[in-house]
Amino acid sequence: MEVLDLQKIRCPMSLVKLKRYLLFYDASSNKQQDSQLCLLFSNQQAMQDIILYLDKKRYDYSSIITDKQVAIVMRISANN
Repeated sequence: MEVLDLQKIRCPMSLVKLKRYLLFYDASSNKQQDSQLCLLFSNQQAMQDIILYLDKKRYDYSSIITDKQVAIVMRISANN
């Protein structure tokens, strides 16, 4: 699983940059098998715009919210 740690970036990644990253990841991932991408956030508010985008594009994902971690785990299907 590839991890994109957005909480370590001083200036939060814009939604536009993340969209480009996801398009690149989709295109470059190994299409022979499903893969996973984990996005780590500093807080729940930081991931709200991303969740709206993922819902709109119908990505398969799960959000994980604990007292220490906020994350989205996405499954990139080999059939896409």
